[in-house]
Amino acid sequence: MRDSQDLSTQDLSTQLLRGMRIAQTVIVLVILVGLNVPNLLANLGGYRVPWAGIASLGVFFVLAGIDAVLVARHRLWGRARWPVAVFLLVVTLGASLALHPAELSGPAHVTLGSAGWIAVLLFTGASLRGLLAVLGAHLLIVLGLLLATGRSDQVTLVAFATTAVAVTSFQLAVGLAGSALRAVAVQAAAAAEESARTVTADAVAAAVHTDREARYAELRAVALPLLRGIGDGTRSPADPEVQRAAALGAARLRRMFAEERDAADPLAAELATLIDIAERRGVEVHYSERGSRAIPPPDVCQGLLDEVGAGLLGAERTARVTLSGVERAVVLSVVSDAAEGRVVPGERTRADGSTVTTVVGGGRTWVEARWAPRS
Repeated sequence: MRDSQDLSTQDLSTQLLRGMRIAQTVIVLVILVGLNVPNLLANLGGYRVPWAGIASLGVFFVLAGIDAVLVARHRLWGRARWPVAVFLLVVTLGASLALHPAELSGPAHVTLGSAGWIAVLLFTGASLRGLLAVLGAHLLIVLGLLLATGRSDQVTLVAFATTAVAVTSFQLAVGLAGSALRAVAVQAAAAAEESARTVTADAVAAAVHTDREARYAELRAVALPLLRGIGDGTRSPADPEVQRAAALGAARLRRMFAEERDAADPLAAELATLIDIAERRGVEVHYSERGSRAIPPPDVCQGLLDEVGAGLLGAERTARVTLSGVERAVVLSVVSDAAEGRVVPGERTRADGSTVTTVVGGGRTWVEARWAPRS
């Protein structure tokens, strides 16, 4: 019976309103048992159809019981409150029609005061406008019946107004308290969410900072000896191994500088992780990005990476990785010296709509995965 509103706000509202709802349930049961039942039994003669009064009071007991169950289960009436409120008004109208006209403002009319309390139970934690609408409709029904049956004399109308003001003002005060608690719950939930976002952002920033420090330290451990060796002449820039080490270090630096951009691009970020793994195995990876492109859904990103991953991670010494936007398509390709058994040549279409082309020959493996958003 929950509304489609934010669950954190709803749950917090339920918790804050729990004590009040327990008090309301006790109040309603005391009124029904201690006041309405004796009045009804003592004034059954005021009904043209006695069982109508008993049935209406029985419905009120059932509704109060259902609300007590919801309180025990930490739940509100939610969307069900309006259909139940309409049913409540129908029951009160039927009970009022079953009365003799002279009893519409007398003690036999037990629904006159208790119907409002059932409405309070229904609209606890909801907008106060709903409770006002139901209370107003209930009073207008009774007033209309008084006027329709000729009970428009001053004494009757004053007695009705006095009863309506006395009972309804108390009910509105309780409903206003519930509405105030609801507003507090909304503010508290917003503050809790903001605090959670701040804590999460701080934790992510700390983790990213720690990771970057570790990667820079690892890079320094490789780059500084290389630069010192070149500087003091112990290592020659013409040495292929020195050139390869310098290329690996430069590639890592370029990706570190691009990390801020990649944070909003999951495909590029995950691809950078695969390249880093390959480089840690000693593979020299040349990476380039071209053109603007769409951001594929997570499942498509994973599929593209799975397809080119075999060619990249299977590389023995060199690999060239290209991520580009071609017209509306996202194209990810890898050319490497991966062994032929690592991939299966051919062309095929995946379930997510991407196409994969694999060509093996001349000691090189080319894998291209292409995806375009559907129109």
